[in-house]
Amino acid sequence: MGSSGSGSFSDYSGSPSNSNGSGGGSGGSSGTDQCAMAFSTGLEEVGQCDYFTNTGTVPPPGTELSIAIAQRIVALDTNGIVVGALPTRFNYLAACLNEGFNYVGVVQSSSLSPNPQATVDFAVA
Repeated sequence: MGSSGSGSFSDYSGSPSNSNGSGGGSGGSSGTDQCAMAFSTGLEEVGQCDYFTNTGTVPPPGTELSIAIAQRIVALDTNGIVVGALPTRFNYLAACLNEGFNYVGVVQSSSLSPNPQATVDFAVA
């Protein structure tokens, strides 16, 4: 699906995220700065995160979110409350965040059924 590596932090230990990559990862090694690219994703563990446990609901479409590093890479609402975790294929964002990149996102869709979920579009702030 256009991502490279296994999506784990170990992909970046000791080497920059976009090494002169022939033979490194599969797909996406075109020299494009992944840190600067916008992306969409469904959040994981929405029902176990503070936003849902505090409110009993999911953020409505249009809600603004940001990204931070906690125990995982997570999406936060404007009050700093964790809404959900990003899938591990986005673990490369840890290096981007450490380099000073910031991301802003907007919830595109959310639902309580069959389980709490939210889909978010993110871009560099």
